Amino acid sequence: MGNLRKDIEAQRIWFSADFHFLHTKIADICNRPISTEEHDEWLLARINERVGKKDELYILGDVSMASKVRTEKILHRMNGQKFLILGNHDRSIRNSTIFNSIWQRRNFNFTSLSYPNIHIVLDHYPLASWERKVHGAFHLHGHTHARFDNTKNGLSFDIGVDNNNYYPLNLEEVMDRFTKISMNKF
Repeated sequence: MGNLRKDIEAQRIWFSADFHFLHTKIADICNRPISTEEHDEWLLARINERVGKKDELYILGDVSMASKVRTEKILHRMNGQKFLILGNHDRSIRNSTIFNSIWQRRNFNFTSLSYPNIHIVLDHYPLASWERKVHGAFHLHGHTHARFDNTKNGLSFDIGVDNNNYYPLNLEEVMDRFTKISMNKF
């Protein structure tokens, strides 16, 4: 089996973006279905409802606009091994030790029996082009809060909470979404 990962692992790798914890106006700005006072606990519960303690969670930016100390208090309570793709509101946590790794952009690769040779470019921002796009590589982004349709090419979509019922999606769900987008393209 060499480098093949178990298919069950696709269910334990999660992607999300644009939490905006400790942002006093995000519930109103994005029309989130919760009051500002309840927002952080509500969103944290939704994340932990899906992501297990040993799962991988790739956060594609905009974790929080608060200080490192205040943000890390929330992150300590969030399940999963966390990986960060820096967003425009992540200045205070760019050097946080909460994350296993922090990148500006990341090429995510995954291979299993069900998902041979997956390549996804992770970036906070939607891209018009990315590495290996012409070979069918996918792209996940945040930043747009479901206000920008980047799915016309069938290879890209907004993984942010505002576009995904305020939940992270696992790799299996992401690949299912890409399949549906590609099928609707034709």
